[in-house]
Amino acid sequence: MTKLLDARTSQNASYGNTISIPLPANTPVAIGEVGLDATDAGGNIRVQLSGIAELAFPTTPPFDSVIAFSIARGTDSLVAYALYSVSVSEANPNAVQVVTINASDFNVPLPPSNELVYTLYLFCTADATRIGIESFNAVAYSD
Repeated sequence: MTKLLDARTSQNASYGNTISIPLPANTPVAIGEVGLDATDAGGNIRVQLSGIAELAFPTTPPFDSVIAFSIARGTDSLVAYALYSVSVSEANPNAVQVVTINASDFNVPLPPSNELVYTLYLFCTADATRIGIESFNAVAYSD
């Protein structure tokens, strides 16, 4: 029978247009981190992950600009990666971009500390501003 181990949220901004944090081009930034308690885990640990961020651009970004998410387990295990092409129009050249990620980490090894730590990183190839919403969620299960 499946057992819920823990669920956590890292929330920087619950609503859009509630923060204004520069995101310099080509600079990955950690925007969320969660630690899940896996103390009573059985075999086969699974983690479901999701995140959302909203960006605005001060000027029209180059047509080939990219926004990327990555999720790491611990300090260096890449779990998921998502790329988005920035799409702007002549009618709204400074378009707001909302990006999301949904991922799973399957058959996760139990660390000696019994804490599974995940970090959500945001990256963009053009200068942008993080304007919120920003949220990172993780839920851990085991058999």
